[in-house]
Amino acid sequence: MMRKRILIYMVCLFCATVSYGQQTPLYSMYMFNEFAYNPAVAGLSKYAHAQVNNRYQFVGIENAPITATITLTGKLSSQPMGWGGMIYNDSQGAFSKFGVYGAYSYHLNVNRYSRLAMGLNIGVIKYAIDLSKIRFLEEETSLDESIYSSIRPDASFGVYYDMRHYFVGMSVDQLFNNRIEIYDDTLVVDNAMNRFKSHLNMMVGCKYNISKTLKCDASVVARKVYASPWQFEGSIRATYHETIWGGVSYRTQDAAVLFLGYTYREAFSFGYSYDMTYSKLKEGSRGAHEVFLSFEFKQRGKE
Repeated sequence: MMRKRILIYMVCLFCATVSYGQQTPLYSMYMFNEFAYNPAVAGLSKYAHAQVNNRYQFVGIENAPITATITLTGKLSSQPMGWGGMIYNDSQGAFSKFGVYGAYSYHLNVNRYSRLAMGLNIGVIKYAIDLSKIRFLEEETSLDESIYSSIRPDASFGVYYDMRHYFVGMSVDQLFNNRIEIYDDTLVVDNAMNRFKSHLNMMVGCKYNISKTLKCDASVVARKVYASPWQFEGSIRATYHETIWGGVSYRTQDAAVLFLGYTYREAFSFGYSYDMTYSKLKEGSRGAHEVFLSFEFKQRGKE
């Protein structure tokens, strides 16, 4: 009975934490893999694209979040459609969340230089509490090393308008608002606090050629989660000779970001970013590190 009550309290604490924060993965280098946020982006590129992301948040703080993501997107050669897939694992101490998704997008040519895309991402998520990673202040309090978990369906929807020099996108994820249940007990009250809430993401940006060798692009993202204030992030990046690139970002209520990377033969890319945290967590945190590797299958692509 004591174990059951402890688990219930843990679920309530977990719900209270995630309800007022980001429940889905956060990426500082979001502009290099927009598909991770918006399924409508799938297939807009002429080539299939694979990417691996790893993010280490609040380094220096025990049980800080770690996120690993794999994405793959492409287009149907003879149809105005795209496909995609994503696998991610987001862990924070004893709590973890694992998701597998498949995406479909449809593209509509508005005119010669612009397209409207709509996409749907459908999959399943598994969230869990690993009791072996929980330590109590009272020595006599003990739990077995069980892992309590549950699997639920999940989905996200997005629209994306791509123009010659500008783009606008919007997506909503966690559409099902699944109830968080680690332990089946009537004491766990069904309310807005113990559900995965939908996240609204809106993005607008521009891209220009400054010269034959220098390109510049900028974007602004607005994020909204239930019971949380709006979060805004602005980024600007410069690319030299389609090879070396770097830039800066600023995320409200969180951090300033520096990022840089290298692209080989316009196909293989490597990127690294460092978040300089300025929120209250800066006292114990050494910021966040994020890396990605990506590859475009240009030799197999078709115009």
